[in-house]
Parts: sequence; C-alpha cells; structure tokens
Amino acid sequence: MCFGTYDRPIADVNLIDAQPFGLPLPRGIRALRLKEWQAFQFGNERYFFNVALFNAKSLALVQVKLYDRQTRTKQIFERKVPPWTLRAPTDLLDSEMHYRGRGATLQFRNQLARGRIEIEIELPRSASMPAISGSLTALAEGCEPQVVCIPFADNRGMYSHKGCLQLEGNLEIDGRPVAFERADSFLLMDDHKGYYPYVMRWDWVTGGGRDAEGRRVGFNFTRNDSVDPEAYNENCVWIDGRLHLLPPVRFTRRTELEPEVWEVRDVAGQGDVEVDFVVELDGHVRVQALVIESRYRGPFGHVRGSVRTREGERVTLDGMFGMGEDFYLRC
Repeated sequence: MCFGTYDRPIADVNLIDAQPFGLPLPRGIRALRLKEWQAFQFGNERYFFNVALFNAKSLALVQVKLYDRQTRTKQIFERKVPPWTLRAPTDLLDSEMHYRGRGATLQFRNQLARGRIEIEIELPRSASMPAISGSLTALAEGCEPQVVCIPFADNRGMYSHKGCLQLEGNLEIDGRPVAFERADSFLLMDDHKGYYPYVMRWDWVTGGGRDAEGRRVGFNFTRNDSVDPEAYNENCVWIDGRLHLLPPVRFTRRTELEPEVWEVRDVAGQGDVEVDFVVELDGHVRVQALVIESRYRGPFGHVRGSVRTREGERVTLDGMFGMGEDFYLRC
C-alpha cells in the first residue's frame, strides 16, 4: 500500500490486492476483512442530512439521518441488508453505489470526471422517517479533495477521499419542497475503504456552513488507528473549496457539562485547533450478536471555536453545524 496524502481522485483504488496481514491470504478472505462505504453529510440553514451505504461485510447498513435544526428533532431510516447487496466502487471518476429495495432507493452516481456527484433519495414514510424523495447534485469544480492512505500497520491501512462541495437540488420531505442552493448549502463526502483491526474505533467530528464573510466552510477532525498521526491524518478545513491541512487532534468529552461538549484540540497544544462540538441531540446504537458487537454514538450539534491554517489565518467556526461519532465495532 502506498501511504500518503494525494491531491486528486485515484483512478483505481485497489486495496484488495494488498496482503495486509503478513500472510498470503486468499482474495476472498481479504475481501471479507475490507470495510467499504460511501457517506455524504449535507445541509442548508435548516436541515442536516447524513446518508450512507456502509458495508463491513459481516454487517451492512443503508442509513439516512435527518436533523431539523429549527425543531431540534432527528428522524432515521435504517436497514440492515446482506453485504453482497452493497457494491462499493473502485473509483469516483465514473461509477455508482446504490441500494434499491422495498420501496426505497439510495443512489450515488460518482462522476468526478465531469466534476459532479449525483444523489437520489426515495424513502417511504415510516414511523421513524417521513417520506423523502428527490435528487441533489454536488459540484466539485474548484473544490480540492483530501485523499489519504493512512497506515495502521506495515502493509495495512485505510483509504479515504473527502471533500467539501457546492450543492444544489430539491427534496420533498413529507410533501414539502426543500431547496438546496449553492448560496446556503454544502456537502461533505467520504469514500472509504480500510483493513481495520478486529476492533474498529475512532472519534470524529465533521460539519460546515458559512462563515461571517459568507464563505463555504467544511471541517473534518478524526482520531483513528494511524500509527503516526503527525505524518498521517485526515484533519482539515475547506474554505470555498480550498483545502487546508491540520495537525493531529485529541478528543475530550465533557460529559459533566449540560449540554455535553466534545473538546477537539491539536495534540501539540499550539492553538491550531480549538473547537468545541456542543451536543444538541444524542444518538446511541448497540448491537450484540455472537462475534459482532457495535457500540455507536452519533450526536448532532453545533460547533464553536476556530482553527488556524498553515498560512496563519484564524478561521472561526462559531455556529456551524455537524455531527460526531464515538465509534466501536468488533467484527
């Protein structure tokens, strides 16, 4: 595996031919250990969505989460599906990942060769989610991606392609039209593959919005299993599509506070990352099934604080919205 940070999409993301565990394992065994997903977080001034097709091979999920910032309510569509129904692409230039079944569609058309990604959502009404239908287009022109391959061991690690794109399109939520326009919307993307340990763990906060100057801002803070976070991490901020890399971070959860605050700080304590994620609505999922155990927290909330780019600009994130994850999966 070629570890490092790249400045453009990879034409063929080929982790399957690696021998990540130091043994000449058959391709089928390697495929069972390769976790793959595509996820998008997007929003406007009122709504924030997280949509994902997640395939851990022993566990596969189709997931749509909707948070209404005005009413502070969350609604969820989630289906556990057979792993072979979710096929992750090997590139983002011209590919597709989708789920269709039982009246629901979640489809990602990756067309970065044409500077766009198209998302189609069709969900039936249920007790936990209103009916949702429509399509969105994320526009990548002028948006610098963060593409990383991060080592977890000598020949084992993860790949991720992230970006903060312009967004336009329309959804109907319970029959009400909701417009996503370039002037007030944003989309964060994550195309992801990894040979994670038997126990997967990470801390994550991501989100975005508009700063006081009206610029589109997206941010990503992660602490994962990187063997050398100083050299290999995926912490960054985008300003109107321009990527600024940030140093490794640590997370401190202030559970004694009300509301709870997750403090995200640069490990060196130099003030490059001084961000608080303020939990507005929590989310817990617990799965225990034989060899599989999942303990997941996925709250929604707003952030306050700032980051400092390598050029010395202090970027204020006050009031921007996003989500966090305290992730544990044994499988």
